[in-house]
Amino acid sequence: MGLLTILLATLAYIPGHPEFTPFNTFLSDIGDTPGWPQALFNSGMLIAAPLRYLVLVLFTMRMWQLGTTRRFGIAVLTIGFIATFGTVAMTAVPFSTAPMVHKAGIGLYFLGVVFLQSIIFFKEWSITDLPRVLPLTSISLVAIFLFFFAAFLLYEFEVLGRTMAVITEWFCALTSLVWVFVHGLVLGRE
Repeated sequence: MGLLTILLATLAYIPGHPEFTPFNTFLSDIGDTPGWPQALFNSGMLIAAPLRYLVLVLFTMRMWQLGTTRRFGIAVLTIGFIATFGTVAMTAVPFSTAPMVHKAGIGLYFLGVVFLQSIIFFKEWSITDLPRVLPLTSISLVAIFLFFFAAFLLYEFEVLGRTMAVITEWFCALTSLVWVFVHGLVLGRE
């Protein structure tokens, strides 16, 4: 769903913006472009957000089967809810409509994912029966999201150009999809 949303919205965006590249266009730019790009991107993201939360619920249930505690599950689902709320806020309220709400959503989502994936990384690393690819994908998400958040702040304060923030946002989307795919493959098996 996430990949299809990004692909279709980008294809709708390109005809009106032939200068598009993942080096100069934030995903948020696509979601803030009136017409089909905005409709496809924002609708897709608003549908994908609760589906992503469902993935966290399934992940938590599977981790309980592997012996994690109730406290771990509550932490994952609580922080995951906050990050999901951030996704909804930044998607439902484009930057041009209410910049502060959009930026608050960015903070909740991206920092939420950093805290969430840090907790997941430490728990996955502590379970020696799990393949190491799981905690490595989790810590990769932490690193890339932190890098994006730093690049975005530096861009906002005009210390860094737009390109680095844009590229890392696309990497955030890609690594999120990889995380779901890898965890689904490994934990989805008996």
